[in-house]
Amino acid sequence: MKKIICTLAVVSLFGCANQTQTGNAYTAGQSRQAQTVQRGKVIAVKDVDVAAHPSGVGALAGGALGGIAGSNNGRAGSNQSAASSIVGLVIGGMAGSVVDKKLNTLKGQEISIVLNNGTEIAIVQEIDEKEGAFLVGEQVRVLSGVGGTSRVSR
Repeated sequence: MKKIICTLAVVSLFGCANQTQTGNAYTAGQSRQAQTVQRGKVIAVKDVDVAAHPSGVGALAGGALGGIAGSNNGRAGSNQSAASSIVGLVIGGMAGSVVDKKLNTLKGQEISIVLNNGTEIAIVQEIDEKEGAFLVGEQVRVLSGVGGTSRVSR
């Protein structure tokens, strides 16, 4: 039974990873919405980390695994077993939280663009693995929605 719980906890931890933040990713609410399109030229790029919202599942799964592992220390029902469970729960929760944060941190770019009207803007977004990073000198499109969300595309 403990092996099944451990397996489910680990699988759920990996199942919550990475909501994409590329220029090609849209939420359901962003579909079928008009966007303003401007053209411009990339003048600078800087590598950044895009920290998506951690799901919290990592801390829960890690805590569950740590609590189960700690409960195996000492005689069942003893104070030592209970204390070990609590220590395992705390340490596992902290480790799971670190893993959750790592899984939900995306490689991105801060892309500085001079629009054709002379305005300089900067947009941060995840690097699309299929299309690759943006390069200085590249001609791009900037799509801006009513809700304030903007993205850079080729």
